[in-house]
Amino acid sequence: MKKLLLLITMIIVLFGGAFYIYQINSTTEEVVTEESSTEISPQVKSDESHVATSSTIEESEPMEEESKGSIDITSNNQAKTDWEGPSSIYLNTDGDEIDLSENYGKGILINIWASWCEPCKIEMPYFEEAYQTYGDDINFLMINATESKPTETQEAALTFADEMDLSMPIYFDTEMSNQYLFGATILPLTVILDAEGHVEEIVRGQVSPAKLTQLIEQIL
Repeated sequence: MKKLLLLITMIIVLFGGAFYIYQINSTTEEVVTEESSTEISPQVKSDESHVATSSTIEESEPMEEESKGSIDITSNNQAKTDWEGPSSIYLNTDGDEIDLSENYGKGILINIWASWCEPCKIEMPYFEEAYQTYGDDINFLMINATESKPTETQEAALTFADEMDLSMPIYFDTEMSNQYLFGATILPLTVILDAEGHVEEIVRGQVSPAKLTQLIEQIL
């Protein structure tokens, strides 16, 4: 009788141990499967996509009518600087290369723009009016972001200038060197330099008439 009870006890212990081991293994498999199948969160995917396309030049958001005025100095779209302008080359309409340094001696206003950029179109009349007033006092460099898109050719830029009835000289950044050197990741981009070529201020995005006047007064 004692042997029978001992045998039954041993069988119960063996089955209990086997069941316990099975439960542990099942739990481990579930944990491993769950961890290995975790997907990248939408936020992470979005960040990776942003990094991959961060070199793409985009247009800024057009300013709302009621917000058109002097841009706050703390704005993220604005940077106060004091470094010498990069040595950059651009083309005139005759295809001649011009070095930025050839404009030293007067204040320089650079605007990098594209015909596909809606904010560029909105602010262009402000620059034309300013050119009519200050064109003899400072150098206006309206540099087209040529090749910023496949459709942004010199011909497209000149057509745009004709449609806008611009009298300002138009220049071309055919190698995109000015866009890279001045960090034009969005358009338009406006840069002012003093007569010695030191960058005084950079504004990323559309400027208002008041802001444009403020920029020009800094380099007169």
